[in-house]
Parts: sequence; structure tokens; C-alpha cells
Amino acid sequence: MPFRLLLSALGLFLACACQPKPTSGVTTEKQEMSSSELPIPSAWVIKTCEQNGEKVPAVNNKGFIAIRDGQIGGNSGCNSFGGDWSGSKKKMKVPGVMATKMYCADAATQEQMVFDLLNGTVTSKVAGNTLTLTGSGITLTLERNDKLLQ
Repeated sequence: MPFRLLLSALGLFLACACQPKPTSGVTTEKQEMSSSELPIPSAWVIKTCEQNGEKVPAVNNKGFIAIRDGQIGGNSGCNSFGGDWSGSKKKMKVPGVMATKMYCADAATQEQMVFDLLNGTVTSKVAGNTLTLTGSGITLTLERNDKLLQ
């Protein structure tokens, strides 16, 4: 009798373990977004930074921002950073982020813009695979790349 009970439990365990896993919600580059709402989770590569009417291209391919439920992080082009956000997807309140402390001369201006933006209210606008983040007199234009979430 105990052997049959053990066999039944093992069968139930294997039946449950072999079920397909739910999708993670991560979108690949080939999938187009159907909504203008900021998808969570998502990751975005910095393409341009703008402040005081001056628009500059990204200094390298390291800069990105990943947005998860209540968390924001990424790389400024030199340093990794992370922090929390609250509010809505269209109007996030970011009380600042913590970052590593390396100095990269080529990325210093871009990094300052990213960190200044991520210290206050940040407005997001999504159009296709492009995200525009605006706040503190700064505008970042980013392109979606969810491979950076992994």
C-alpha cells in the first residue's frame, strides 16, 4: 500500500513538472508593440540625449535602461545603475538611482543627463519600438531591445 501511494505521488509530481512553462512576457526584437503604453518589463538602448536644444547621439553601445515593475536600472554608457520608481507608466517618479563610480571621459555628459533625468518625474512616450523619456529639461530617445533583460 505505501508503495502504491509513493508511486501515485511520483506520477502526480511528474505530470505537474512536465507542463509547459508560461511565457515570460519578454518581447523579442521581431515582435512589434501593439500599444503606446510602456511595456513592463522592457529594455531600451540609448540612441540620443537632448538638453537645452542640443541633441547628441549616444556615445557608445553600452547605454541602456531596463524598466521592470517598480524598478529601473541599466548602464549610463559608463556606469551601471539601479533604483526604484512609483506612479504610472506614463509618469514615473524616480527618486534618484544608485550607480557604480567609474569615470569615462567620453560618456561623462551622457551619464550626467541620464542621472539628472532619473531624479524626479519622468514622462514616457512609446511609438513603435521607440521610447522617449522626458524630465528635468532632458529628453532621451531609446530603441527597444529586450535581449538586455536576460
